[in-house]
Amino acid sequence: MLNKHLLDNAGDDTVNPLFIEIIDNKDEYVKQYKMSGYHLVIAPINDPEYICIVATGTLDGTKTELAMKAMTMLLVIGQYINHHKFKLSKLTNAKSGGLTEDDFLKMADMPHVKEILEKSKLITKGERTLQDVVIKLLVHRDIMIEVPSKKAYILTNAGHSFYQEIQRKFDTESELANEEDNTTIDMRAS
Repeated sequence: MLNKHLLDNAGDDTVNPLFIEIIDNKDEYVKQYKMSGYHLVIAPINDPEYICIVATGTLDGTKTELAMKAMTMLLVIGQYINHHKFKLSKLTNAKSGGLTEDDFLKMADMPHVKEILEKSKLITKGERTLQDVVIKLLVHRDIMIEVPSKKAYILTNAGHSFYQEIQRKFDTESELANEEDNTTIDMRAS
């Protein structure tokens, strides 16, 4: 995973020069990875935020077990954010946000979280805390990043895109429902 932005030592967003290199020479990189048996995924297409490399033949729409675990963990984090009425900026703002050890302890105590973690096999032997799971599953895969100046974790471009996609789908479904409601009203008025 290669994200568009990195955090500098002060905790400020900075553009990742490797990301820019690949975007500026996209066609050449796509060709080189294809020759090596990989597919270069640049997402989202219109305004790239992250790049990942997947083996050719694995882009059939199915999710790997690892991807499903990462999405489950992101959903648990989202549930925590909603439950405590935090803004999404808690997950995206390095200066004022970030999930702390205390947040992970509170998250683990939320109703149904232990059951979700056990059934999805996110908590395994040797991982003592939810924070350990997040580090292994999300931080080591550049979906979240540790803020250098404090022991807190925020989303990278790739992690943030997960929530943006959910929001886009929700907005689209809401628009369709509104159109359906308007159609019903118009039909009654006729």
